[in-house]
Amino acid sequence: MAAEPKPTRPAKKKRRRRPREEIVDYVVEIDGWDWGYSFSLNMERQPIDPYHEFRHLQVKGRLLRAAGLKTDRAEISLLPSSDLEEERRKDLEPIALGSLNATQDAILGNIGIPWDALTPILQMLIAGQFKFVLMRGTRFRHRSAKVNSLRLETKLTEDDVPLEEESAT
Repeated sequence: MAAEPKPTRPAKKKRRRRPREEIVDYVVEIDGWDWGYSFSLNMERQPIDPYHEFRHLQVKGRLLRAAGLKTDRAEISLLPSSDLEEERRKDLEPIALGSLNATQDAILGNIGIPWDALTPILQMLIAGQFKFVLMRGTRFRHRSAKVNSLRLETKLTEDDVPLEEESAT
């Protein structure tokens, strides 16, 4: 009688690390904006708040920086939230400020901002001072990208402007 060979275990599969998402800059030159506001009774079955209030600032413009997209139009919605007030946000564990979505006609963005930032932003837009929206986030994947940072600026610096070599390729 021959000894039966011991059964061998299949080799352990190595766990692959998720590749780091590439971070890119998105620069929008502002050419218009719109502001919306609504206030109503909250008609939900068990409302937390008896009122429903919605403020919404939409900034429109031309995308100056972000290669490989089919459109250069952008519409970024800044959505003020009381949850982002300094004292209330300490317990949050966000994965992004918001998102960008690519459609055939435009890049659409939804980004949360602190409630108290809305007034100075509106004042600067009314005065025509803010000229650019600068965002940093992940590269588009499946027509979507996460936004990690947001800036509104009166002018661009050398670091914000695409180099001539980049725009030529």
